[in-house]
Amino acid sequence: YTLLPNDEEREIYKLPDFVKGMIDKKLLGNKTKAGFYKKDNDKKRYYYDYNIQDYVEIKKPKFASVETAKQIDDLNERIKAVLFSKDKGSQVAWNILRDMFIYTFNRIPEIADDVLNVDNAMKWGYNWELGPFEMMDVIGVQNIVKRAEKEGIKVPEKLKSIDSFYKEENSKIYYYSANGEYKELVRKKENIKLTILKKAGNIVEKTSEATLIDIGDGVFCLEFHTKMNAIGGGILSMIKKATKRAEEEGIGLVIANESKNFSAGANLAMLATAISEGAFEDIDMMVRMFQNATMAIKYSRVPVVSAPYGMTLGGGCEVCLHSDAICAYAETYMGLVEVGVGLLPAGGGTKEMAVRAILDAEFYGIDVSNLIFKYFQNIAQARVSMGAYELFEMGYMRKGDTVTMNIDNLIYDAKQMVISLANNYRPKKPLTELKAPGRSVASAIKSQLWNMMTGNYITEYERYMAGLIADVITGGDVSAGTIITEQYLLDLEREKFLKLCGQRKTVERIISILKTGKPLRN
Repeated sequence: YTLLPNDEEREIYKLPDFVKGMIDKKLLGNKTKAGFYKKDNDKKRYYYDYNIQDYVEIKKPKFASVETAKQIDDLNERIKAVLFSKDKGSQVAWNILRDMFIYTFNRIPEIADDVLNVDNAMKWGYNWELGPFEMMDVIGVQNIVKRAEKEGIKVPEKLKSIDSFYKEENSKIYYYSANGEYKELVRKKENIKLTILKKAGNIVEKTSEATLIDIGDGVFCLEFHTKMNAIGGGILSMIKKATKRAEEEGIGLVIANESKNFSAGANLAMLATAISEGAFEDIDMMVRMFQNATMAIKYSRVPVVSAPYGMTLGGGCEVCLHSDAICAYAETYMGLVEVGVGLLPAGGGTKEMAVRAILDAEFYGIDVSNLIFKYFQNIAQARVSMGAYELFEMGYMRKGDTVTMNIDNLIYDAKQMVISLANNYRPKKPLTELKAPGRSVASAIKSQLWNMMTGNYITEYERYMAGLIADVITGGDVSAGTIITEQYLLDLEREKFLKLCGQRKTVERIISILKTGKPLRN
């Protein structure tokens, strides 16, 4: 307060009288088990209402604006859906953002010489998807000015003359600076932006679900753009087309995106519809299509590098597992989470972890069961990494895979890996002589599952699901050392997946996720 004598918002730093009253009442927070919020013995949560100086139970409000926004995938449209509604939630959001926009504009050039650095600071430091000036452009600068003036809010004169803080001309982006001029945004070569490349005419092929882009030097990039980048038939078809195009016209392929998350997995809604209609032949075809796509990645004649970041779950993880290499952003949360919806990884994920266990055990001369147990637990517990480095310990990333600390450089780094791998690249050969861990290892796993169920750590259905995973990852009902093929494991994986699709409790789990977003333990 004392250090900001000329700041128009300095009064907010004055401690309100009600806070002083809370201090006098020893309502100090967690240490006294009551502060601005508190819980009672029934786990009910309360907030401190400063008007009545007492606690009131929290009742989660529902606003039409928020419910509408939840159904919209595009970030810009979500923002508009919230701010241009007429309910109370919309008004609260508008009041907060309006004041923040005006205050932030007034801090130029006090805290930065241009809007770009402010936006980057908020995105890099606070993980915002858009900075304040980018948000103002989405809403419309003059829309903000007119609405604020109508509400009697003082608007800076300079702001009244600005139409946008960012401009695009001839595939170049310009940003507003403190002197009122626009500077060209010059990107480093390490900062490959797919949006700019697409506008520059680098699109090779495009569908409603995915786009293949030429990113230079003979390298193509496959970008997903469905809701949450959920993988459906359109993406699977484009994976096969992309690998073929890279084989015929380039040196390799990068699989990367620029949305919030790499991929939330397979299209669950589409699967739920097929199950409800009893279309199990269609489901079988869908799973085969997924397996064929991941195998096209694995056995491509040119290197394929995946560049995951954010949520990389289920099918998204399976795409990465079948790539020649992974170039992951440090904040990558990857895992095979299908058990949460009553299923098992069937896009080659369970098969691939079985293959890795078998080959690594043979190469290092160790007991295969230890690796099988580890990879089984990852799948059965739906374990998700807390960051990219944890993926090495989980077995999802291996020697030769890399972690990128700057997400702006992720696609460039993945591209450089493709170029490096392309030198002297030798395509893999299908695996036809794998030694199955066998039923003895599966029995050991199932014995542990029985103990966990009787100890009430897992439900009976969770034991059943995990048992099917154990069957696949150990190679099925065969003796240890029986020679099996990779295709045999894929067929086994698909068989058990279809078996789970026919179970009522799997349907209940799928419905729970689709309706509430929360996993059901049944």
